[in-house]
Amino acid sequence: MPKMKEIAAVLGISTLVGLGGAGAVYSAIDVPERDQFTVQAAGAPSATIDDPQDVLTPEDEQRLQRDTANINAADVVTDFHYMVFKTNHENILDDVEELLRSQYPELIDQSKGENGRPADGVLIVGVGLDPRQAFIYGGDDVTQELMLDDDSYRESLLDAMKPGVNEGNIPSGLFRTANLAMDADGLSDRKFSDAENDRGGAIIGAGMGGFGASTAVGAGVVAVRSNRRKAIAKAREDYELVTHEYTRLAGRLDEVDVRANSLSSAFADETLRRQWAEVRDRFLGMNELVHGAQGLSSINMDDDKDVYKHRKQLADAAESVDHVSNAEDNIDRLFGVEHGDPATRRADLSTIREDMLRARTEVKDAGLRQELDYLMQRIEALDANPSSPTFVDDFVRVLGDYRVILDQVKKKQFSDVKEREKLTAPAVYESGFWYGGYVPYVHMHAWHESNVKADQAASSSSSSVSSSGFSAGGGSSRF
Repeated sequence: MPKMKEIAAVLGISTLVGLGGAGAVYSAIDVPERDQFTVQAAGAPSATIDDPQDVLTPEDEQRLQRDTANINAADVVTDFHYMVFKTNHENILDDVEELLRSQYPELIDQSKGENGRPADGVLIVGVGLDPRQAFIYGGDDVTQELMLDDDSYRESLLDAMKPGVNEGNIPSGLFRTANLAMDADGLSDRKFSDAENDRGGAIIGAGMGGFGASTAVGAGVVAVRSNRRKAIAKAREDYELVTHEYTRLAGRLDEVDVRANSLSSAFADETLRRQWAEVRDRFLGMNELVHGAQGLSSINMDDDKDVYKHRKQLADAAESVDHVSNAEDNIDRLFGVEHGDPATRRADLSTIREDMLRARTEVKDAGLRQELDYLMQRIEALDANPSSPTFVDDFVRVLGDYRVILDQVKKKQFSDVKEREKLTAPAVYESGFWYGGYVPYVHMHAWHESNVKADQAASSSSSSVSSSGFSAGGGSSRF
């Protein structure tokens, strides 16, 4: 953390700089009057429910119509639609566009945008269930009056829908969002509150202007110093790792190399040997850096400036040491399994059993769960006789069958979002390495979670252009 003395010094110097402007701004900006922000109400909107795949029951639709009749809606909304899709595109605006063009072409103003936009007066509130997305779209006038272009506010509207849908009460979720979005009194309150906040922010901003300018510079200096200290500390850790481990690993390198190239079972392939050769050669290439006259020994580790200057060299050397150490562990493990060491075989079976158990718990497909049960029985049989002469062949078949099952899990359960990063098997020099070309379930699950987060960040509340170029105010949110 930045030192408190540094922060105090920055604040102390800055506080006296910028207090002069607040009074002038206070008197210059008019106090907002509530009447200026009144949203005209038109009473209950006439709602059309579009449910092309019959997700809602007749009772659901009647309830939704009944509840909607209680909304005191802003008069800007003249064509209001609920939409529910059982299955939908990743970009749900594609589904909205298709429905509008086939059923309500008059609600598209083709003169706007690249390929049309919703006509003025249109508001659409809906949900897609696979993949699950809440959405709200509107014509340009509706978007402006209902503040659908305010990202954080729009997200709050969409969030209101999610609990009801998650609980299986779709009408409740849709109504909550529609009521919050259209309620004239609520909109009036929000617009007035925003105006008050804007005035207060301008006054505070004027008073803090000088303070903020000097503080920003000072804070930047503190941040740079803090980051520099962290980098120096990490460089010293890297130095300790390299100087303590490099020589010991180098002494075992030939032995590991022999083992890596003597693996003859299906555990070893050209990819594994290539990966090992790459980390081995990189490690050997570090010898001059570690032991040479102009290498690490020339760095004055008591001098922060010198340590910081050589931080990248130290990081590269430490990474090489880590890679060779991981590769050694993985190659020794494969060698032990291949050459009949019962303890190593049982340890690997335990690791795989644990991965299968997690997959068995989380996989949704009943057929795949049954296949996992059978596979675990085969693991138990191997564990009962780790010295079997057919152990390696039997084990390879189990791994092959598990890979086939996990491929199906990926297709059926982990294909709900775009693959924003490729799923790759861990390399032999990585700690997550299992067997050449095999991806454990835990690794696949983490990959999927990463894709989900990336997809949410990219698309949450921002799906405002369809594949055809049709666009709309508002947005969507995954959940």
